[in-house]
Amino acid sequence: MTIAAFSVQASVKPLSRLRSWLMHISMRQVFVLVVAAGLLVPGVLFTLVTVEWRRAELTRQFHAEQVRVLEILALGLRQPLWDLSFNAGQPLVDTAMKDTRIVSVRVDGSFPGEPFISVTRPERRLGRSIRLARPVYYGKQVIGQVSVEFDDGDLDRRLRVQARESVLMIGIELAVSLLLILTLLDSRFLGPLKRLSLQARAMASGEAEAVPAWSWTRGDEIGDLGRQLEWARGELHRLISELNDKNDALELDIAERMETEAALRASEAKYRELFVSNLDGICVVDLDGRVLDANPAMLALLGIGAETLVGQRLDRYVLENWRAYDNHMIEHRVLIDGRCGEYEIELRRGDGELLPVSAKGVLMRDGDGRAVGVWRILRDLTERKAAAVRMELAAKVFDNTAEAIMVITPDARIASVNRAFTDILGYAADEIVGQMVSMLRDPEIDSAWYDEIRTRYLEDGDWRGEVPLRRHDGKVFTAWMQINVVRDVTGRIGDVVALVRDISEAKATQARVLHLARFDALTELPNRAYFCELTGEAVAEAKRHNERRALLFVDLDHFKTINDSLGHAVGDLLLQGVARRLNDAIRAGDVVGRLGGDEFVILLRNLDSGGEAAYVAERVLAQLALPFQIGEHELVVTPSLGIALYPDDGGDYDALIRNADAAMYHAKANGRNTYRFYTADMNARAREILVVENQLRRALERNEFVLHYQPQADMETGRIVGAEALIRWRHPERGLVGPMQFIPIAEERGLIGAIGQWVLREACRQNREWQDAGLPPIEVAVNLSAMQFYQQALVDDITGLLRETGLQPRWLALEVTESVIVQDVESTIATLAALKTMGLKLAIDDFGTGYSSLNYLKRFKVDKLKIDRSFVMDVPGDADDSAITRAVVSLAHNLGLQVIAEGVETAEQWAFLEQEECDEVQGYLLSPPLPAAELARMLAHGSWRPPK
Repeated sequence: MTIAAFSVQASVKPLSRLRSWLMHISMRQVFVLVVAAGLLVPGVLFTLVTVEWRRAELTRQFHAEQVRVLEILALGLRQPLWDLSFNAGQPLVDTAMKDTRIVSVRVDGSFPGEPFISVTRPERRLGRSIRLARPVYYGKQVIGQVSVEFDDGDLDRRLRVQARESVLMIGIELAVSLLLILTLLDSRFLGPLKRLSLQARAMASGEAEAVPAWSWTRGDEIGDLGRQLEWARGELHRLISELNDKNDALELDIAERMETEAALRASEAKYRELFVSNLDGICVVDLDGRVLDANPAMLALLGIGAETLVGQRLDRYVLENWRAYDNHMIEHRVLIDGRCGEYEIELRRGDGELLPVSAKGVLMRDGDGRAVGVWRILRDLTERKAAAVRMELAAKVFDNTAEAIMVITPDARIASVNRAFTDILGYAADEIVGQMVSMLRDPEIDSAWYDEIRTRYLEDGDWRGEVPLRRHDGKVFTAWMQINVVRDVTGRIGDVVALVRDISEAKATQARVLHLARFDALTELPNRAYFCELTGEAVAEAKRHNERRALLFVDLDHFKTINDSLGHAVGDLLLQGVARRLNDAIRAGDVVGRLGGDEFVILLRNLDSGGEAAYVAERVLAQLALPFQIGEHELVVTPSLGIALYPDDGGDYDALIRNADAAMYHAKANGRNTYRFYTADMNARAREILVVENQLRRALERNEFVLHYQPQADMETGRIVGAEALIRWRHPERGLVGPMQFIPIAEERGLIGAIGQWVLREACRQNREWQDAGLPPIEVAVNLSAMQFYQQALVDDITGLLRETGLQPRWLALEVTESVIVQDVESTIATLAALKTMGLKLAIDDFGTGYSSLNYLKRFKVDKLKIDRSFVMDVPGDADDSAITRAVVSLAHNLGLQVIAEGVETAEQWAFLEQEECDEVQGYLLSPPLPAAELARMLAHGSWRPPK
């Protein structure tokens, strides 16, 4: 094939495919193509013309804007060029450079050399560069020239945007026009043609009824053709409907006949299935009593085969003494009434065995209602009679067993009880049956515990264990209960059977035996073995929690002399008295045990230091120092005590008891009636604490305490507005002692309550004395310890002190630390509210060092927050402390509270706090704590300001 021939063939193929496609497209597609082409060509031409016109218009506008910018610059730079003022012209050039289309501006003067102003944009250009220049006139004289370089990239962008908008708008207009034209064509031409095509196709395929009727109202040729087709479709539809009706009637008749035959067959099959599978013996007898048919259950009941039974009279298998009764029921009940209820007879099986059965009879009738036979139904009663015997036996066992039995329904009601139940719990049967089982619960025990038991036996099917139950008289006893759930054949819970046995006496006996095994028979104290067990548990607990424990070995001095001279009876009574006093001397949680003879031992569980062990030892000495009255004898006995500490002196019971015993002998060697620590250093420290404690007790009696007052100043005015009362101890030997040396011991030994009461009274008295002397009234702040704050009588005590001293409540301020008030939040809220109601001022001391909580701060109704000295001492040099102090001040002011900073010692600290708007300050910069007379002189002065 030549190249020319190949080219001709290649050009013919696309034309051929195009012609083939045009011949197969629908009329709708032809219309769409014609309309689209007719709209598209003018639209494209119009778009091109519009775009070109808009391009020219935008280009003209762009050039006009360039000329306008150049004219503005030439006019605005006339005066700066004339004055040669660079500073006057530069702002105008900078303003012009804000236009992103300007690349550079150059201003040349009339003089040669460098340009007057030259600014170039450093950014990359987007389009071509266009430079315009214009001379600058001053009057008619040319004094310079302005050159502006423009970037036409923005113009190109605007032209592209404009072109896209024009194309989009023309496209939308073409689409709307095409849609409107196609809609009109479809409604007037294409739609009716499609309907005619559907009608013709449906009639050709025989589905005329599938096309809905169409009303043709048009008067043109399409309307005439449509009406003719509609008439033909209606006639065809009528013929098809008549044919379908006749066909449906024939099919219905056949279906009804088939259903009747199927029902008959199903009825016969169902009857046969029920007859054959029934567990009761069933047979059909004629009116003479001869067997016509029998099911397998009847054959099994009589123990014979079908060939033996069929054709025989059924009454030949009925026992003779029951035969007349059986015939009477058939003749006078079944044949007359049509049926009879169950009655009992006895049969003799084919093997000669007698069989009790229940019998029923039902009359059989034919289609005309005439009697044709009798249905005989027999049921074996052997198992039922055996069950009745078992039930009777079970009832006798239930009622006569020694254990209490209670039957409970699924809804927890008592269904029945036996005689033993009424004897043990004291309820009569008619009182308890029908009641909820919860009436037997111990009211002192949470009902959830009983509910848990019920859940367990319902889930597991049984449960056994000890349960406290309440008798009819209200007394509670311990019962052993065994509970079993009875379920029916479907697995559902039926009744619940509970066996109850009173084990209260057995429990008491067991407790007595256990007590005798663990406790000393004479003193009722733990014996050696049990005390060893308790100590082992205490040591193990201390090891887990890193705590301390102590053992005190107590031996009575010269007890053998008393025992030998006055007899063992007096000695035993003395040992019992010693045991009682030792129990009185110990703290809650401690344990006293007897090792044997006159040897006792004390376990101290809650121990913070060796001083607490010494405290208990002192109490033991004090308790046993009092005389014992044993009958007519007044006896005095002294102990020697040895103390061993865990873990310092031993890690187990054996080591601790051995070392405590050694320390006890050391006490005996040092004069008896004393105690010694196993460790000498602890002994010395404990002795020192006891000495301080004894001196503190005498200090209150001898009036050795005194209050000093540290002033508090208002930062804005410098006026002294308050003072904190600080206790000092004028020790007769050591001089003036600060609170840190004796307050912890006073708190540990329980003396802080009396000391705190004295401080409150003295502070109120002194403040009232200052006011009576004419000095300006100030608030006196008193610190409350935890023991004072949680005393129930705190509010009453303060009320009494204010009444006694005559001081108004608003001049007394109470300070409590965070660690104290968060111990019992609800109690704290109530106490603070009561104090606030009295009119007292309340402050939180050392704020920020304890368990700070904004939630608590919101709930506690206080007046001041006192910033701890640990945050103030490094401000303003320390950024963290400064931030914390600033945050506390801001927080307090936002909550409506005042802020006082303690520990202020430098002018820099004062200045920082003043800048942060702190309300009050206290510290050595203002004054150290002063005696009352010196503070009075300071109050008389009035105010104070820090040195510059």
